[in-house]
Amino acid sequence: MATVAGAEDQKRPIWAIFGVDLLSATCASALVSPWVTAIDIVVVRKAATGASLGATIRSFLSKPKMPPVGGIIIPFLVYFGTYSTANLCDSIYAASHDLDITTISSTMPKFLATTAVSTGLCVYKDGYFAKLLGTSAVKAAVPRRSFALFTTRDAVTVFASFNMPSIIAPKLHQLPVNGPLSSLVSSEEASLRTAQMIMPAAIQVVSTPIHLLGLDYNNRQEKLPFKERIGAIRQHVHVATPLRMMRIIPAFGIGSVANTSFRRSMLSHFP
Repeated sequence: MATVAGAEDQKRPIWAIFGVDLLSATCASALVSPWVTAIDIVVVRKAATGASLGATIRSFLSKPKMPPVGGIIIPFLVYFGTYSTANLCDSIYAASHDLDITTISSTMPKFLATTAVSTGLCVYKDGYFAKLLGTSAVKAAVPRRSFALFTTRDAVTVFASFNMPSIIAPKLHQLPVNGPLSSLVSSEEASLRTAQMIMPAAIQVVSTPIHLLGLDYNNRQEKLPFKERIGAIRQHVHVATPLRMMRIIPAFGIGSVANTSFRRSMLSHFP
């Protein structure tokens, strides 16, 4: 079956397939980036000011400190770059292995390429917002430790979001689930969508403390005992983790499902 599908895909111009990859990434990014940006700003402001979550949200809603261009375009480019890289890697892998062009791969080249693009764009975005929304004492360059921690955070998140779903989806499909939840794993496609929603959120238990430590090094650039920084993380992690789960579900959960669905739908309408 894969060979037949692969043979049919060979009739499609590769540039047209790449165009679909980019267009589906554009649609998915436009769908999720506004919501993700708002949550990002709340998390950064709370870590920078120490205000309560409610006060931080009210402050953002009353005076959203977000330039029209940078505050919208930069987050959009983060997700466009990430989704399009994943799509292009999948298309190249499918074409080179004579597979159905809608195949979702979990290869090391895809992980490395997607991580490099996502990390580079995310670190730039985080540096931009940290300098913009941090306290007046932290308008200097973002320290290297923060960049290193942001890079680690993104590598963990990208692997969980783009590589793990295709690995665990077959296992989810084999689970003996009954009742209303059975529809979530009733087919391989449903299991993949479920994994795409679960994995990005679940990994925030690991990546949120890394994120907060990076923000702390940026917000308090003076030399402090590491124990004190851990204390700051403990102070914010119980709020930041659910917030980042809420952020990552649209970004790499809903966004990934939308990107995959847009791409599959567009490719299915090829002649």
